[in-house]
Amino acid sequence: MSYELLTFLLAGMVLGTKLITAPHPPWWGRMIRRFLVSTFPIAQHILFDLTVTGLDNVTNSKGTLIVVNYKTDFDIILLGPTMYKAGGKAAKRIAFVAAERMFLPGYISDYILHGPQWLRRLVYPANLSAILKAIRAYPIGYLNSRKLKAHLRTTLEIVGDMPIGEVFSRPIEEVIPGATAHTPISRILRFRYHEALDQDWDFSLFTPTIRHKLRRQHMQETLENLSRFAAVLDDGDPLYIAPEGGLESDGRFDEAKAGLVRLVRMARDAIILPVNITYDFMTIGKQRAFMTIGKEQRDVKDWSRSRLEQVVITSVERLGTITFSQLAALGMRRLAKQGDLVHTVALKQEILRQALLLTDRGYYVDMQILEPREFARRWKRFIAYCLSNRMLRQIGAWLMGDMLALFEPTSDGRVSPWAYAVNEFDAITRATEAGIVETEPEKTVVSTI
Repeated sequence: MSYELLTFLLAGMVLGTKLITAPHPPWWGRMIRRFLVSTFPIAQHILFDLTVTGLDNVTNSKGTLIVVNYKTDFDIILLGPTMYKAGGKAAKRIAFVAAERMFLPGYISDYILHGPQWLRRLVYPANLSAILKAIRAYPIGYLNSRKLKAHLRTTLEIVGDMPIGEVFSRPIEEVIPGATAHTPISRILRFRYHEALDQDWDFSLFTPTIRHKLRRQHMQETLENLSRFAAVLDDGDPLYIAPEGGLESDGRFDEAKAGLVRLVRMARDAIILPVNITYDFMTIGKQRAFMTIGKEQRDVKDWSRSRLEQVVITSVERLGTITFSQLAALGMRRLAKQGDLVHTVALKQEILRQALLLTDRGYYVDMQILEPREFARRWKRFIAYCLSNRMLRQIGAWLMGDMLALFEPTSDGRVSPWAYAVNEFDAITRATEAGIVETEPEKTVVSTI
């Protein structure tokens, strides 16, 4: 089943979310909610070919803080069922710290659904709050900035449905193009302005009076959420957190936010379990995904902030898996220096050479790369990805294109897939060479899901 078909089916299911996401839905609404939650393991098998390493490091210790890098919003689909499968009563009570935007209307249409405009407009009012909370996922946002839609929803609660021109300290055209100053907040919170509503803004956007109220309420909600998460750990339940607070934009682990340190200090005795998730994304069809689980870090409560952040970042990054995408990007970058023509045999040899070298050096490498039949299948998917996205052209055994331009930012300023893959590889090797963390999981694959 293709990704597009799956998102279309998801859109169909959430059309009824006015009932199943209500605070007190009818009995059949609760049944639908439970059904959707139960589809997470199914979605995992449909979307990904997942390999798990180090599953025996899950000891189900009470108060385990599962620290994971933040690759995509589908990370939770991989980690949740994996931890359930690990067994133990505590594993089945896992709670999740999730990004605030996942709980806002518009998340499905803006981040998940890649369909026609009319369908995105139709599902825009729906949100996943009740479904996420049913699996014990709770929101937390950045301390100094939020999505504009989150700001405005809070403003609507605090001061009422004011004209939008009385809310901002800037001209309305700079914030929400196409809106007029007399438009009430409730009408701004519609699909028509969804692109502007999805932008991040700090509190200086608002007039001083509203700014003070918004900042105070957001600070209070953040502290309450951190207290809730600390209570989960104190009750002996595991807690999932991505300390970066946002998606990795360039393939490298972003800085750990202050919420991680504060949470560790608020809990009685948190135990950190590092986990790395890596996707082999330059492909068509089902992606290969890799989850590597490290060994627990204990007695971390009294660590300094710098030490805690350094150990967390390094221990998570060095668990990363070397993928076909990374090796193909590295090989292309080296061969591209010779011109805009790359022979397929040369690129294949470069991928295999690096895979063998890194395997010998003890890195986590996708071992299917070294199996001839799997390598041939993966190569076909890689070429199909490059051709379908018009990155390269193929003439016989030659790949053609502006090779060096592949690694430049895209037209919208984002990091290109090629640069992302190289950055991902560099982060893994840098953290491994640093050797800061003393403990690590065994290098054998424990389970393939």
